[in-house]
Amino acid sequence: MAAPDPGPVGAAVPVRPVGPPRRTLRADARRNHEAIVAAAREAFAEVGPDVPLEEVARRAGVGASTLYRRFAGREDLVAAVFTDYFDEHIEPLLTRAVADPDPGRGLVTVLEGIAGAVVHHREVLRMAKDAGAFSVDVVARFLDPLEALLARARAAGVVRDDLVARDLPVLVVMVVATAVGFDDRGGPVEPHRWDRYLALLLDALAPGAKRAPLPAPPPPPA
Repeated sequence: MAAPDPGPVGAAVPVRPVGPPRRTLRADARRNHEAIVAAAREAFAEVGPDVPLEEVARRAGVGASTLYRRFAGREDLVAAVFTDYFDEHIEPLLTRAVADPDPGRGLVTVLEGIAGAVVHHREVLRMAKDAGAFSVDVVARFLDPLEALLARARAAGVVRDDLVARDLPVLVVMVVATAVGFDDRGGPVEPHRWDRYLALLLDALAPGAKRAPLPAPPPPPA
């Protein structure tokens, strides 16, 4: 996959919104939509993915019929929660990183942000994956800014030249999975300890860490 033209240093790469274009809603319908999504985020975090949708409606202050008019079922509601999460947490992160004139610093911003998302919002991400909210289009919208950032980082010589954008989320998940697992004494690792493993990861991505060519990356999703 050819890397996008990085453009001038510091040029921002637009981050496309997740999901199809939203219809313009009446003010009351928009308020109901926002209330339901906010209540669902809270309920999923507190109760789990199997919380009754009637409980979500109760927390939102709307009737169950209103919820089902807006969302056909649980998967649609989970997708809306993920879109809300992406808009609030991931999109600003990507925008800030690709606008940074220092691509190495921008890369650190992305990796720290993704690690934080996995640590602190694992339930949202797990539910989104299970509901099929990680569509090919969503993945592309996430990876496109990373491709542009990596193109600048490679051109500046601050990362190994065989690194590709799809490597980054996988590497961070590996780091966080280790950090929230168990230490060498069998006890749980404190959640904030992922910063040590992230530092080791960043060091491994530097050009001087390259010892042998990496195997070819897997093909993108069909």
